[in-house]
Amino acid sequence: MILGKNNFKIDAPIVMGICNVTPDSFSDGGKSFKQKDALKNINYMLKNGAQIIDIGAESTKPGSDPLSYKEEIKRLDPILKKLPKNKFIISIDSYKIETQEYALNNGAHIINDIFGGSQDLFDLTKKFKTGLILMHTPAPPKHMQSMVNSYDDVVKDIKKIFKKTIKKLEKSKIPPYRVWFDPGIGFGKNLKQNIEIMQKISQFKFKKYGLLLGSSRKSWIDKIDKSDSSERIGGSLASALYCYKKGVDIFRVHDVKETSQSLKVFERLCSK
Repeated sequence: MILGKNNFKIDAPIVMGICNVTPDSFSDGGKSFKQKDALKNINYMLKNGAQIIDIGAESTKPGSDPLSYKEEIKRLDPILKKLPKNKFIISIDSYKIETQEYALNNGAHIINDIFGGSQDLFDLTKKFKTGLILMHTPAPPKHMQSMVNSYDDVVKDIKKIFKKTIKKLEKSKIPPYRVWFDPGIGFGKNLKQNIEIMQKISQFKFKKYGLLLGSSRKSWIDKIDKSDSSERIGGSLASALYCYKKGVDIFRVHDVKETSQSLKVFERLCSK
């Protein structure tokens, strides 16, 4: 797959390792906030099966406040300056066009946008020939959980939004193989809605576009089996294996080694 100036060989299932350079991450409480810790975490994930590293500098957990793009770039800059640009795929988790442009100018291969992209981002993507992850959320993180009752039918409503996005992507002439859709588990959805999305996740496979699942360590697991974020590996793996069988291409996860191993074993068990 050609992303920017690099040709990467990636094979499904693709494990995307999460690196949060924030002091208030819901999953690790800031374990990778410092540069040396972030780089150590990235190297660990690469050695244990990650094909993509997704770096985020702003917490988007429910109720969180937005960060300025200047502060976001300030957090990302020391990490991006230290990373090789052609050894693995670098994804930047940001919805701000200033940060997105900065990231693409500094070696990022994919932009992961929780707000599902904008025309400005599509124009940048076309210019840099890079990838897109386009997620669904009904509102900014600060207020998104107040929107759980805004759907007529959560799956149909998200599909309508994604289909409109596809028309914009086609108009912008962005190749489908460089785009993955993410229905946004935990973003403005309750437990019932999250479960329904995963049960029907194959409905989000459009034409030749890819599909990403981001269910790792999220609170929907706690609502089924009471647990802290660090105790949700079992639920995370269960959802990954279930959704892999339904056509998901990329798994955005905190526990890279465990996810990679479980997918390999699952594949072997399912092979003829």
